[in-house]
Amino acid sequence: MLLQRQLRTYTQAMHAGQFGGCDGSEWPAATIVIAISADPYHRAAVAYGREVSVLMAERFVERELVPITPHATFHRRADLEWIVTLTSDGPDLDEFITASRIRLGSHLIDIDGQTTFLDLCMGVAVAEQIPDASSTEYLIRCADAALCFALIRQHHVVIADEQTMPTVHTQVDVANRLARSAESDFLIYYQPIVELAGMDTVGFEALLRWRSGTDILTPAAFLLAAQVTSLIVPIGHHAVAEAVRALAREVTPAVGQDGFVAVNLSGQQLWADDIVGHIDGLLRSHDVAPRRLWVEVREDEVIRLGTAAAQAIQELHEIGCTMCVDDLGAGYSALRYLRDLPIDVVKIDRSLVSGLVDNPADRAVVKAICEISRAYGMIPLAEGVETEETLAELAGLGFDMGQGYLFGKPESAEVQFRH
Repeated sequence: MLLQRQLRTYTQAMHAGQFGGCDGSEWPAATIVIAISADPYHRAAVAYGREVSVLMAERFVERELVPITPHATFHRRADLEWIVTLTSDGPDLDEFITASRIRLGSHLIDIDGQTTFLDLCMGVAVAEQIPDASSTEYLIRCADAALCFALIRQHHVVIADEQTMPTVHTQVDVANRLARSAESDFLIYYQPIVELAGMDTVGFEALLRWRSGTDILTPAAFLLAAQVTSLIVPIGHHAVAEAVRALAREVTPAVGQDGFVAVNLSGQQLWADDIVGHIDGLLRSHDVAPRRLWVEVREDEVIRLGTAAAQAIQELHEIGCTMCVDDLGAGYSALRYLRDLPIDVVKIDRSLVSGLVDNPADRAVVKAICEISRAYGMIPLAEGVETEETLAELAGLGFDMGQGYLFGKPESAEVQFRH
């Protein structure tokens, strides 16, 4: 009962404007705006209930943020969202920016003697860092855009810059064009994978391309928009279907019955309920041995054990697919997870391979990954092989396979298999 009474007291105070709130119809001139989202992943709401999570957020604003920024104005626009406006000549600007970078993130809040956990995400827009910021309203949009990126990237704080708003507009435009695209607009290019011992092409990686107007775009231009909108799932289903079809019709005549095609699956694709059945059905309908389909999963997806994605990896292995960790070394340290998942192939990221000749540290890391992979019974494959010097180093380290421009660039099926 005490908790509920306190909840009503704080809620009434916030809506009455006790902490500087207003109805949002008029915004004072400001040179810095902070958009705040409390409990953005709903962990506190799940653990303690929605009302308690709201109370936690209010306590945090009252006890932590207001004392830091006594000259700021707080505008509450939802139970768990605030807009904070300040001016550059305010004495608390630096303190708030420092706090936003260092202190504001995950917090322990005391509620009636019980310590509870609260997440916080923030987007910060500073006028002097954004040349086009001509009004407080525009700064608010920039702060919201930065908050959007904070939520997507799961960062506590993102600071807007002059590219933040254009990036959002570009992503929205890309997402709209993706949604209007036909299946035939998504193409598969194939890049050779070579066995280093005999320099024979033994398989291909299937790489997604998007035909937008007269342009052929790589995933760097559209993958984030596809993932954020979940369009990556139907696009990915189409890409896998095209790759399996090519495996049956073009790859086998080109490199033989043991030739393979590697396809990339994102985390969202692995979470899709029908992904294993979809792939199993494709392999059966084209009479392709499952081992000839390499399923590549990025290193940052591998580290999330105990998830539906990890279960999909296990089930794809069980139906016979060759499982591959892609870009190992690009971001996380997932080596110990290789022991716990059914991984057959380890692809070493090009960022490490490119430094193999001139960087002793990179060479040591690549050598260690190669040795660990072999110890686990996995095939080490080097990405980004572009020079004869790099090839010689890889051969000396005992790599089985390589992929890169030295062996061939990604090409459409018509070009890659025309011979």
